[in-house]
Amino acid sequence: MTHDDDVLIAGSGFAGLLVARELLGSGRRVTVIERGGAKSHAEQLADRRHELDLPTTRHNHEAPRGHEPYPWNYVYGVGGSSLHWTGVAPRLLPSDFRLRSAYGVGRNWPIAYEDLAGDYERAEQLLLVAGAPHPAFPSAAPPPQPAHPLSPVDRLVGEHLQPYHPLPQARLSRPVDGRPPCCGNGFCALCPVDARQSMLHLLESERMLEDPNFTLVTSTAVAALRTGGGRVAAVECVDARRERSLRRAKTVVLAAGGIENAALLLRSSLEDRHTGRWLYDHGHRLVHVRIDRSALAGRGASHITGLSYAWADGPWRSERASQLLLTLNQGALGSRVIVDALAAGRRGAAVRAEFRDRAERLLVFDVVGEDLPSEARRVELSSRRDALGLPRSRVHYGADSPYLDGARARLYHELEDRLRPLGGKVVEVRPAGEGSHQLGTCFMGDGDGVVDRDLRHHRVENLFVVGGSAFPSYSSHHPTLTICALALRLGRTLAGGAG
Repeated sequence: MTHDDDVLIAGSGFAGLLVARELLGSGRRVTVIERGGAKSHAEQLADRRHELDLPTTRHNHEAPRGHEPYPWNYVYGVGGSSLHWTGVAPRLLPSDFRLRSAYGVGRNWPIAYEDLAGDYERAEQLLLVAGAPHPAFPSAAPPPQPAHPLSPVDRLVGEHLQPYHPLPQARLSRPVDGRPPCCGNGFCALCPVDARQSMLHLLESERMLEDPNFTLVTSTAVAALRTGGGRVAAVECVDARRERSLRRAKTVVLAAGGIENAALLLRSSLEDRHTGRWLYDHGHRLVHVRIDRSALAGRGASHITGLSYAWADGPWRSERASQLLLTLNQGALGSRVIVDALAAGRRGAAVRAEFRDRAERLLVFDVVGEDLPSEARRVELSSRRDALGLPRSRVHYGADSPYLDGARARLYHELEDRLRPLGGKVVEVRPAGEGSHQLGTCFMGDGDGVVDRDLRHHRVENLFVVGGSAFPSYSSHHPTLTICALALRLGRTLAGGAG
C-alpha cells in the first residue's frame, strides 16, 4: 500500500509535535508516524508504564559485545520522552552557542542564542514554564507561570552558592484547566497529579487530533528512506504486524530521538563521517553533603525549586566543564540506613536516631555537567534484528573525559569550601539519572556535520532532522527547552515554504 503525504514526521515527542503544530497553523497537511501507541496519563498511572506492550515499543538498542549496557532511557509512544520528562526547562547560555569562539574548545553552533530567543519564549509559553526573569536570558516577556517559591533548603544554601535562582520548570505553580499545581512528592517521571506538562497536553489544548490536516499513525515505525536525485522519494514503514507500506511526501522530518534518528539514516544508506557519532548524555551525579544543623528538607512547592550557576560559565571552560547544581528539597530519604541496619540485625531507638540524623543533616545536590564531543561515542547498526525485523542500534558509550571528571572533582572541593559556614562535608557521590538525553548524533553545522543551520540534511534537499541529535555541543543545561525552540524554528521555516 502506498500513501501520499505533504509533510511526514517520524516521531511524536517534543520535536515532532511542535514542528507539526507550526505547520498546521500555516495550513499544511501533516502526517506523524509514531512507533509506539497512544496511552493517556490515567492509563500510565494505572499500570505504572509509559508504553503500550507492542512489538513496535520494544527498545531496540544494544551494547557492544563484552561491554556493560548503558541505561538508555526513552519512550516509544505518543508524546515520546515528554511522558517521562521531569520538567526541568532552562535555556542554554549565550556562551554555550559559541564554545569554541569563546573558550577554544568544543564546537560553535551555526546559530546564536539571539536566533532562538523568540522561540525560547514561545516554547516557555507552550510548556507553561514556571520561572522568573534571569539576567543571562533577556526576554520580552516573563515565563507564563510564576516561579515555584524557594524552599527552606534553598534559603539555607542559596547565599553560599551564588548566583542562585529559581529553577525554570514545566511543573504547574498554579492550577490550569482543572489540573492542580505540583505536589512536590519527587516522583515527577510519572506525575501523580498530572501537573508536569507533556505533549499529551499540547495535543489536547491545541485540538490537533481534530484538525482535518493532521494524521497520526501509531504502532508503526519508519524503517528506511528511499532516496534518489538528492531527495527522499519514499518512506518505508513497518507496523506491529510487521506489514510493510510506502509513503511519499514532499518533506520528511526525522524527530525520533538521538539514537533512532541516527539509526534511521544509517538504515537508509545516508552515512557519512558524522552520522551517528558524537553522541552525548548528561550523566547526573547526586552529591550528599553533611552539615552541622537541620537541612529543613522535605518541604517545597516542587521537589527542586532552586539551582546554582556558580559553576556554569567562565574563562575556565577552556580547561574544565560547565556544571549546574540543583538542590533537591526532599534531601536523603535514608532507606539505605534502614536496610543496612535490618541486615545487620539492629533495631529500635538507635536505628531511628540514625535515620533521623541522616534525614535532617544531609543536603543532596544534583550536579549536571557538559563534556566535549567524542567521536568514539556513537550509534551503529548491529547484525542482530529487532522485533520488527530491523537492524538493532548498537551504541558505544565510553567513559567521561578529564574535561568533565576534573571539573566534577573541583566542584566537590569548592562546594565544601562554600558550605563550610554550615559545617559542610561531602560524604557521598553517586551516579544518577543517566540515559535520558541522547544528543549530537546528527549535529548541525555550516559546511560540516549532518544538517545545516536550518536542520536540512546536507545531501538530501527535502529531509530535515530535529531534536537533541542536532546539538553540535551539549552545555550543562538540560536540553528539552532548546529542543522545543529548535522545533518551533524549523516548523516556522517549513511553514514559510522551505522543503
